[in-house]
Amino acid sequence: MTYASEDIAATLKEARENKGLSQRELSARSGVPQSHISKIESSAVDLRLSSLASLAHALDLELALIPRKAAPAVRSIARSTSSHNAHGHSDALRELTRAQRAFAALPEALQESSVAHNLQKQLTEMNNFRNILQETDAVRQIRKTLEAIENAGGLKQLEKVAKDAQRLRNMLAHNVPTFRPEITQSRPAYSLDEEDSDG
Repeated sequence: MTYASEDIAATLKEARENKGLSQRELSARSGVPQSHISKIESSAVDLRLSSLASLAHALDLELALIPRKAAPAVRSIARSTSSHNAHGHSDALRELTRAQRAFAALPEALQESSVAHNLQKQLTEMNNFRNILQETDAVRQIRKTLEAIENAGGLKQLEKVAKDAQRLRNMLAHNVPTFRPEITQSRPAYSLDEEDSDG
């Protein structure tokens, strides 16, 4: 295998690992046999264009021919993008683990509520989307709210955090690009209609 092919094989392996996929899972997504993926990653076989295209598509990578002069700039951008995504991914997973611990530390009376059961379900389902979870700030806010909950008045806080968790879980399930926490808008206590005025 040539140096260029080895570099491409290493990039494919890194992309697979960053997505948290096993070789078997990548095989199911790409249609390339797992044994062939293993040989490609260990540089034991030359990489064919058809396999490369299938693997790149399954890993959300784009194949492109670029001018040689532009290659350093493209590599730099690709490196910064992939390292940012991997960093955000691991931070979000760490926050999710902390949120689950904070939930487990809630007072027993709150844990028995239907709201808590719903929240626990959302946190568990978020874990199922760990390969694409990158919303570190949203998960951190859920964790901080859970840590701040005490017995008195905790149910209202728990209801809010359960709603935020459900929105985040739905965003992940439907592949919506960004999480938007619910914004409560203030509304006037009353309003006057024009018909009621003394005109």
